[in-house]
Amino acid sequence: MKFSVNSLVFILLLLGISTVKGSELDPSSPVSIIQSSTSSMIQELINRKSEIKDDKTIVMDIVETLLIPHFASNTISRKVLGIHARKISKEEKARFAAAFRFFMVRFYANVFAQYSNQTFNYLPTPDFSSKKRVTIKTQLIMSGSSPISIDYKMQRSGKSWKIVDLTVEGISMVISNKKLFTTQISNDGIETVTLKLEYKNKKATSGLRAN
Repeated sequence: MKFSVNSLVFILLLLGISTVKGSELDPSSPVSIIQSSTSSMIQELINRKSEIKDDKTIVMDIVETLLIPHFASNTISRKVLGIHARKISKEEKARFAAAFRFFMVRFYANVFAQYSNQTFNYLPTPDFSSKKRVTIKTQLIMSGSSPISIDYKMQRSGKSWKIVDLTVEGISMVISNKKLFTTQISNDGIETVTLKLEYKNKKATSGLRAN
């Protein structure tokens, strides 16, 4: 089965439906962070369903408030820049990071209507008490097909944890975006790529479709 980057997002969203709803978030547990943040986010979407019909940007607000803070946005941005991270100025990196963070908000919000009830299994969680990094391995059980492996790569950040990558059947969200943006930067330059991201972000906040 072939997966696109959109599939990665779609499957993450399914997690919120199938895991324990309403559980308290324990910042010291990477599993709890994933379960609680996504289930809270989807519950908020359900509660504000009538508002969202009139204002699609509400979905972006929900994603930005409840999900994106659990991503290591700056770390992901540096990885996405690849070799260009060493060549551009600190100001250019900061500007791209801000634009890319909202790119992730748009990206998740654009596919949010695709979720539905599924069965989601957690594989045994490794002992993370003394580790700086951990991978939470899960499986999405879909009727009529083999289980889909979904891995959340998380990194300790103080007393909490941050998501640094998400892979589905071995396809990495970070690597997929890295290939896209490093090619664009090589061809057009960081200034042009960042300007395009900022323009699309601005269109999205005005309620227009950002392609």
